[in-house]
Amino acid sequence: MTSRERLMAILNREKKVDRVAWSPLIDGYFMSSLPPGKDIIDIFREINANVMERNVYTWESTIEKLILPRRSDESSESYIGESYVGNGVSVSKEETTDEKGTLQTVKYKIPGYKLTGRFLFTKGSPYIPYPIEPLIKTIEDLEAYEYIKKKEKYIPNYSNFVEEDKRIGDTGIATDSGPESPIQQLVTVLIGVEKFYTIFFVDYLDKLISLMDVMHEKNLECYEIIANSPADVVIGYENTSTTLVSPEIYKRYSLPCINDYADILHERNKIYLTHRCGKLKNLLVFLREGRDDGITEISPAPTGDLNIWDAWEALPNKIVMGGIDPTFLTQWSPEQIKEYVRVILMNVRGGERLIIGTADATPKDAKIENLKAVGECIIEEGELT
Repeated sequence: MTSRERLMAILNREKKVDRVAWSPLIDGYFMSSLPPGKDIIDIFREINANVMERNVYTWESTIEKLILPRRSDESSESYIGESYVGNGVSVSKEETTDEKGTLQTVKYKIPGYKLTGRFLFTKGSPYIPYPIEPLIKTIEDLEAYEYIKKKEKYIPNYSNFVEEDKRIGDTGIATDSGPESPIQQLVTVLIGVEKFYTIFFVDYLDKLISLMDVMHEKNLECYEIIANSPADVVIGYENTSTTLVSPEIYKRYSLPCINDYADILHERNKIYLTHRCGKLKNLLVFLREGRDDGITEISPAPTGDLNIWDAWEALPNKIVMGGIDPTFLTQWSPEQIKEYVRVILMNVRGGERLIIGTADATPKDAKIENLKAVGECIIEEGELT
Protein backbone atom coordinates (compact mmCIF):
# COMPACT_ATOMS: atom_id res chain seq x y z
CA MET A 1 0.00 0.00 0.00
CA THR A 2 1.11 3.59 -0.50
CA SER A 3 1.37 5.77 2.60
CA ARG A 4 -1.81 7.59 1.60
CA GLU A 5 -3.69 4.33 1.11
CA ARG A 6 -2.41 2.97 4.42
CA LEU A 7 -3.35 6.05 6.44
CA MET A 8 -6.78 6.43 4.88
CA ALA A 9 -7.53 2.72 5.32
CA ILE A 10 -6.74 2.96 9.03
CA LEU A 11 -8.60 6.25 9.45
CA ASN A 12 -11.64 4.77 7.70
CA ARG A 13 -11.33 1.73 10.00
CA GLU A 14 -10.94 -0.72 7.17
CA LYS A 15 -9.80 -4.23 8.06
CA LYS A 16 -7.36 -4.77 5.20
CA VAL A 17 -4.18 -2.85 6.01
CA ASP A 18 -0.73 -4.14 5.09
CA ARG A 19 1.12 -2.90 8.18
CA VAL A 20 0.99 -0.56 11.13
CA ALA A 21 1.39 3.11 10.23
CA TRP A 22 4.07 5.42 11.66
CA SER A 23 3.36 9.14 11.55
CA PRO A 24 4.92 11.47 14.15
CA LEU A 25 3.68 15.00 14.73
CA ILE A 26 6.35 17.03 12.96
CA ASP A 27 5.85 20.79 12.95
CA GLY A 28 7.72 23.97 13.77
CA TYR A 29 9.31 22.58 16.93
CA PHE A 30 11.42 19.98 15.13
CA MET A 31 11.69 21.78 11.80
CA SER A 32 13.30 24.77 13.56
CA SER A 33 16.28 22.55 14.44
CA LEU A 34 17.01 21.81 10.78
CA PRO A 35 18.81 23.90 8.14
CA PRO A 36 16.66 26.55 6.42
CA GLY A 37 14.80 25.25 3.41
CA LYS A 38 14.54 21.67 4.66
CA ASP A 39 11.30 20.18 3.36
CA ILE A 40 8.90 18.52 5.79
CA ILE A 41 8.04 15.78 3.29
CA ASP A 42 11.73 14.87 2.98
CA ILE A 43 11.94 14.51 6.78
CA PHE A 44 9.04 12.03 6.81
CA ARG A 45 10.72 10.04 4.06
CA GLU A 46 14.07 10.06 5.87
CA ILE A 47 12.56 8.48 8.97
CA ASN A 48 10.43 5.96 7.00
CA ALA A 49 7.21 7.60 8.15
CA ASN A 50 3.82 8.14 6.54
CA VAL A 51 3.26 11.84 5.92
CA MET A 52 0.43 13.37 7.90
CA GLU A 53 1.16 17.06 7.55
CA ARG A 54 -0.54 19.22 10.14
CA ASN A 55 -2.10 22.69 10.06
CA VAL A 56 -2.72 22.96 6.33
CA TYR A 57 -5.60 25.38 6.76
CA THR A 58 -8.64 25.70 4.50
CA TRP A 59 -9.97 28.79 6.27
CA GLU A 60 -9.04 32.24 7.53
CA SER A 61 -10.39 34.55 10.22
CA THR A 62 -10.96 38.26 9.74
CA ILE A 63 -9.86 38.95 13.32
CA GLU A 64 -8.18 36.07 15.16
CA LYS A 65 -5.09 35.77 12.99
CA LEU A 66 -3.18 35.17 16.22
CA ILE A 67 -4.38 31.55 16.31
CA LEU A 68 -2.76 30.74 12.96
CA PRO A 69 0.85 29.53 13.08
CA ARG A 70 3.69 31.65 11.79
CA ARG A 71 4.87 30.58 8.36
CA SER A 72 8.18 28.75 8.19
CA ASP A 73 9.59 31.48 5.93
CA GLU A 74 8.78 34.24 8.42
CA SER A 75 11.83 35.19 10.47
CA SER A 76 11.86 37.68 13.32
CA GLU A 77 14.26 39.82 11.28
CA SER A 78 11.83 40.23 8.37
CA TYR A 79 8.61 40.50 10.36
CA ILE A 80 8.14 43.78 12.25
CA GLY A 81 4.39 44.10 12.63
CA GLU A 82 1.09 44.68 10.94
CA SER A 83 -2.25 46.34 11.44
CA TYR A 84 -5.63 45.73 9.88
CA VAL A 85 -9.35 46.20 10.47
CA GLY A 86 -11.63 43.18 10.55
CA ASN A 87 -15.36 43.84 10.67
CA GLY A 88 -14.91 47.03 12.65
CA VAL A 89 -12.27 45.66 15.02
CA SER A 90 -8.86 47.31 14.71
CA VAL A 91 -6.00 44.85 15.22
CA SER A 92 -2.32 45.66 15.50
CA LYS A 93 0.74 43.46 16.08
CA GLU A 94 4.22 44.54 17.01
CA GLU A 95 7.31 42.41 17.56
CA THR A 96 10.56 42.88 19.43
CA THR A 97 13.40 40.37 19.57
CA ASP A 98 15.96 39.71 22.32
CA GLU A 99 17.87 36.74 23.73
CA LYS A 100 14.64 35.15 25.01
CA GLY A 101 12.93 35.16 21.63
CA THR A 102 10.42 37.26 19.74
CA LEU A 103 7.77 39.02 21.80
CA GLN A 104 4.56 39.72 19.90
CA THR A 105 2.22 42.36 21.31
CA VAL A 106 -1.34 42.15 20.00
CA LYS A 107 -3.91 44.92 20.46
CA TYR A 108 -7.61 44.79 19.65
CA LYS A 109 -9.37 48.14 19.57
CA ILE A 110 -13.16 48.51 19.62
CA PRO A 111 -15.32 51.56 20.37
CA GLY A 112 -14.40 52.73 23.86
CA TYR A 113 -12.03 49.88 24.73
CA LYS A 114 -8.71 48.22 23.92
CA LEU A 115 -7.49 44.69 24.64
CA THR A 116 -3.79 43.90 24.86
CA GLY A 117 -1.96 40.58 25.00
CA ARG A 118 1.70 39.61 24.76
CA PHE A 119 2.99 36.31 23.42
CA LEU A 120 6.56 34.98 23.26
CA PHE A 121 7.94 32.94 20.34
CA THR A 122 11.16 31.21 21.40
CA LYS A 123 13.84 29.42 19.41
CA GLY A 124 12.47 26.12 20.67
CA SER A 125 8.88 27.09 19.87
CA PRO A 126 8.92 29.40 16.85
CA TYR A 127 5.34 28.54 15.81
CA ILE A 128 3.40 28.27 19.07
CA PRO A 129 3.79 31.22 21.46
CA TYR A 130 3.84 31.32 25.24
CA PRO A 131 1.20 33.73 26.63
CA ILE A 132 3.14 36.30 28.69
CA GLU A 133 0.15 38.60 29.21
CA PRO A 134 -3.25 37.01 28.50
CA LEU A 135 -5.77 39.01 26.52
CA ILE A 136 -8.49 38.61 29.17
CA LYS A 137 -7.49 39.87 32.61
CA THR A 138 -10.65 41.60 33.90
CA ILE A 139 -14.41 41.26 33.53
CA GLU A 140 -14.30 44.28 31.20
CA ASP A 141 -11.78 42.42 29.03
CA LEU A 142 -14.08 39.41 28.93
CA GLU A 143 -17.04 41.52 27.80
CA ALA A 144 -14.88 43.24 25.18
CA TYR A 145 -13.66 39.91 23.84
CA GLU A 146 -17.25 38.69 23.50
CA TYR A 147 -17.97 41.79 21.42
CA ILE A 148 -14.94 41.04 19.25
CA LYS A 149 -15.94 37.40 18.73
CA LYS A 150 -19.41 38.44 17.59
CA LYS A 151 -17.75 40.54 14.89
CA GLU A 152 -15.53 37.72 13.66
CA LYS A 153 -16.07 36.18 10.22
CA TYR A 154 -14.53 33.10 8.64
CA ILE A 155 -13.46 32.90 5.00
CA PRO A 156 -12.82 29.77 2.92
CA ASN A 157 -9.30 29.50 1.49
CA TYR A 158 -9.00 26.12 -0.16
CA SER A 159 -6.31 26.66 -2.81
CA ASN A 160 -3.27 26.25 -0.54
CA PHE A 161 -4.63 22.98 0.86
CA VAL A 162 -5.26 21.58 -2.61
CA GLU A 163 -1.74 22.45 -3.72
CA GLU A 164 -0.06 20.98 -0.63
CA ASP A 165 -2.11 17.79 -0.65
CA LYS A 166 -1.22 17.32 -4.33
CA ARG A 167 2.45 17.90 -3.52
CA ILE A 168 2.34 15.22 -0.80
CA GLY A 169 0.77 12.77 -3.23
CA ASP A 170 1.04 9.09 -2.37
CA THR A 171 3.49 9.76 0.47
CA GLY A 172 0.62 10.66 2.81
CA ILE A 173 -2.05 13.26 3.49
CA ALA A 174 -2.49 16.89 4.46
CA THR A 175 -4.75 17.60 7.44
CA ASP A 176 -6.80 20.66 8.26
CA SER A 177 -7.09 22.11 11.77
CA GLY A 178 -10.33 23.16 13.40
CA PRO A 179 -10.68 25.54 16.36
CA GLU A 180 -10.67 23.93 19.78
CA SER A 181 -13.53 24.07 22.27
CA PRO A 182 -13.96 27.46 23.99
CA ILE A 183 -12.93 26.32 27.46
CA GLN A 184 -9.61 25.04 26.10
CA GLN A 185 -8.92 28.34 24.34
CA LEU A 186 -9.71 30.27 27.51
CA VAL A 187 -7.75 28.07 29.91
CA THR A 188 -4.62 27.66 27.81
CA VAL A 189 -4.25 31.05 26.08
CA LEU A 190 -6.87 33.75 26.59
CA ILE A 191 -7.14 33.76 30.42
CA GLY A 192 -4.84 31.11 31.87
CA VAL A 193 -5.57 28.24 34.25
CA GLU A 194 -5.27 30.08 37.57
CA LYS A 195 -7.43 33.11 36.83
CA PHE A 196 -9.96 31.08 34.87
CA TYR A 197 -10.80 28.92 37.88
CA THR A 198 -10.10 31.21 40.84
CA ILE A 199 -11.71 34.38 39.49
CA PHE A 200 -13.84 34.03 36.37
CA PHE A 201 -15.31 30.57 37.02
CA VAL A 202 -16.12 31.49 40.62
CA ASP A 203 -17.27 35.11 40.39
CA TYR A 204 -18.41 35.59 36.77
CA LEU A 205 -19.67 32.21 35.64
CA ASP A 206 -22.73 33.60 33.84
CA LYS A 207 -20.65 36.01 31.78
CA LEU A 208 -18.05 33.31 31.17
CA ILE A 209 -20.72 30.96 29.85
CA SER A 210 -22.10 33.75 27.66
CA LEU A 211 -18.67 34.20 26.09
CA MET A 212 -18.17 30.45 25.64
CA ASP A 213 -21.56 30.22 23.91
CA VAL A 214 -20.55 32.95 21.47
CA MET A 215 -17.16 31.32 20.86
CA HIS A 216 -18.86 27.98 20.22
CA GLU A 217 -21.29 29.48 17.72
CA LYS A 218 -18.36 31.00 15.85
CA ASN A 219 -16.54 27.66 15.93
CA LEU A 220 -19.60 26.05 14.36
CA GLU A 221 -19.43 28.58 11.52
CA CYS A 222 -15.78 27.69 10.99
CA TYR A 223 -16.45 23.95 11.00
CA GLU A 224 -19.14 24.46 8.35
CA ILE A 225 -16.47 25.95 6.09
CA ILE A 226 -14.09 23.08 6.88
CA ALA A 227 -16.85 20.54 6.21
CA ASN A 228 -17.21 21.91 2.69
CA SER A 229 -13.45 21.98 2.09
CA PRO A 230 -11.30 19.47 0.16
CA ALA A 231 -9.74 18.20 3.42
CA ASP A 232 -10.65 14.60 4.27
CA VAL A 233 -9.09 14.66 7.75
CA VAL A 234 -9.57 17.41 10.32
CA ILE A 235 -7.80 17.65 13.68
CA GLY A 236 -9.01 19.72 16.62
CA TYR A 237 -6.08 20.60 18.87
CA GLU A 238 -7.80 20.26 22.23
CA ASN A 239 -4.66 19.57 24.29
CA THR A 240 -6.99 17.81 26.72
CA SER A 241 -5.60 16.98 30.16
CA THR A 242 -6.91 16.64 33.70
CA THR A 243 -4.22 19.17 34.60
CA LEU A 244 -6.45 21.69 32.79
CA VAL A 245 -10.01 20.39 33.27
CA SER A 246 -11.63 18.02 35.74
CA PRO A 247 -13.73 15.13 34.42
CA GLU A 248 -16.96 16.93 35.36
CA ILE A 249 -15.92 20.19 33.74
CA TYR A 250 -14.84 18.28 30.65
CA LYS A 251 -18.23 16.56 30.49
CA ARG A 252 -20.12 19.84 30.91
CA TYR A 253 -18.11 22.25 28.77
CA SER A 254 -15.88 20.32 26.33
CA LEU A 255 -17.68 17.13 25.30
CA PRO A 256 -20.84 18.78 23.89
CA CYS A 257 -18.73 21.11 21.74
CA ILE A 258 -16.59 18.30 20.36
CA ASN A 259 -19.70 16.29 19.53
CA ASP A 260 -21.20 19.27 17.66
CA TYR A 261 -18.03 19.67 15.59
CA ALA A 262 -17.99 15.94 14.84
CA ASP A 263 -21.60 16.00 13.69
CA ILE A 264 -20.97 18.84 11.24
CA LEU A 265 -17.92 17.12 9.76
CA HIS A 266 -19.58 13.71 9.58
CA GLU A 267 -22.43 15.17 7.53
CA ARG A 268 -19.83 15.73 4.77
CA ASN A 269 -18.02 12.39 5.40
CA LYS A 270 -14.97 14.00 7.01
CA ILE A 271 -12.77 12.22 9.55
CA TYR A 272 -12.50 14.18 12.80
CA LEU A 273 -9.57 13.53 15.14
CA THR A 274 -8.82 15.32 18.40
CA HIS A 275 -5.34 16.07 19.69
CA ARG A 276 -5.16 15.07 23.40
CA CYS A 277 -1.56 15.28 24.55
CA GLY A 278 -2.03 15.35 28.33
CA LYS A 279 -3.24 13.20 31.20
CA LEU A 280 -6.32 11.28 30.05
CA LYS A 281 -6.75 8.22 32.27
CA ASN A 282 -9.49 9.78 34.40
CA LEU A 283 -11.34 11.03 31.31
CA LEU A 284 -11.66 7.70 29.48
CA VAL A 285 -15.33 7.23 30.31
CA PHE A 286 -16.15 10.58 28.67
CA LEU A 287 -13.72 10.14 25.78
CA ARG A 288 -15.69 7.03 24.86
CA GLU A 289 -18.81 9.19 24.60
CA GLY A 290 -17.18 11.59 22.16
CA ARG A 291 -18.28 11.39 18.55
CA ASP A 292 -14.82 12.23 17.24
CA ASP A 293 -13.33 9.40 15.17
CA GLY A 294 -10.04 9.14 17.01
CA ILE A 295 -7.53 10.63 19.38
CA THR A 296 -4.05 11.73 18.39
CA GLU A 297 -0.84 12.21 20.37
CA ILE A 298 -1.86 9.92 23.24
CA SER A 299 0.88 10.29 25.83
CA PRO A 300 2.39 7.80 28.27
CA ALA A 301 4.32 9.00 31.32
CA PRO A 302 6.01 11.35 31.91
CA THR A 303 4.12 13.71 29.56
CA GLY A 304 0.78 11.95 30.03
CA ASP A 305 -0.54 8.95 31.92
CA LEU A 306 -1.94 6.60 29.27
CA ASN A 307 -0.10 3.93 27.31
CA ILE A 308 -1.20 3.65 23.69
CA TRP A 309 -2.20 -0.01 24.09
CA ASP A 310 -4.38 0.84 27.10
CA ALA A 311 -6.07 3.58 25.08
CA TRP A 312 -6.59 1.12 22.20
CA GLU A 313 -8.24 -1.32 24.59
CA ALA A 314 -10.34 1.28 26.43
CA LEU A 315 -11.57 3.09 23.30
CA PRO A 316 -12.71 0.28 20.97
CA ASN A 317 -14.69 2.67 18.75
CA LYS A 318 -11.79 5.05 18.08
CA ILE A 319 -8.58 5.32 16.12
CA VAL A 320 -5.66 5.84 18.49
CA MET A 321 -2.46 7.60 17.54
CA GLY A 322 0.72 8.47 19.41
CA GLY A 323 2.48 6.49 22.12
CA ILE A 324 6.13 7.57 21.73
CA ASP A 325 6.80 10.14 24.44
CA PRO A 326 8.97 13.14 23.43
CA THR A 327 11.43 12.33 26.22
CA PHE A 328 12.02 8.89 24.67
CA LEU A 329 13.15 10.56 21.46
CA THR A 330 15.61 12.84 23.24
CA GLN A 331 16.99 10.52 25.94
CA TRP A 332 16.77 6.91 24.76
CA SER A 333 18.95 4.91 22.38
CA PRO A 334 17.64 3.58 19.04
CA GLU A 335 17.57 0.03 20.46
CA GLN A 336 15.49 1.17 23.45
CA ILE A 337 13.10 2.86 21.04
CA LYS A 338 12.79 -0.31 18.97
CA GLU A 339 12.12 -2.40 22.05
CA TYR A 340 9.32 -0.04 23.09
CA VAL A 341 7.77 -0.20 19.61
CA ARG A 342 7.84 -4.01 19.92
CA VAL A 343 5.91 -3.70 23.20
CA ILE A 344 3.27 -1.60 21.42
CA LEU A 345 2.99 -4.11 18.58
CA MET A 346 2.72 -7.00 21.02
CA ASN A 347 -0.04 -5.33 23.07
CA VAL A 348 -2.15 -4.01 20.19
CA ARG A 349 -3.38 -7.22 18.66
CA GLY A 350 -3.90 -7.02 14.92
CA GLY A 351 -3.01 -3.34 14.67
CA GLU A 352 -6.36 -2.05 13.40
CA ARG A 353 -7.19 1.52 14.44
CA LEU A 354 -3.55 2.14 15.36
CA ILE A 355 -1.12 4.78 14.07
CA ILE A 356 2.11 4.89 16.03
CA GLY A 357 3.22 8.47 16.47
CA THR A 358 4.70 10.92 18.90
CA ALA A 359 2.97 11.87 22.13
CA ASP A 360 2.68 15.57 21.31
CA ALA A 361 4.98 17.39 18.90
CA THR A 362 8.39 15.98 18.02
CA PRO A 363 10.75 18.12 20.12
CA LYS A 364 13.49 20.26 18.67
CA ASP A 365 16.24 18.09 20.18
CA ALA A 366 14.79 14.72 19.15
CA LYS A 367 17.48 12.41 17.83
CA ILE A 368 16.96 11.70 14.14
CA GLU A 369 18.33 8.18 14.67
CA ASN A 370 15.53 7.52 17.18
CA LEU A 371 12.87 8.65 14.72
CA LYS A 372 14.45 6.41 12.10
CA ALA A 373 14.47 3.51 14.59
CA VAL A 374 10.68 3.63 14.94
CA GLY A 375 10.23 3.48 11.18
CA GLU A 376 12.76 0.67 10.78
CA CYS A 377 11.14 -1.44 13.50
CA ILE A 378 7.66 -1.01 12.02
CA ILE A 379 8.85 -1.94 8.53
CA GLU A 380 10.60 -5.03 9.95
CA GLU A 381 7.94 -6.17 12.43
CA GLY A 382 4.71 -4.22 11.87
CA GLU A 383 3.25 -6.28 9.03
CA LEU A 384 -0.38 -7.25 9.53
CA THR A 385 -1.78 -10.60 8.43
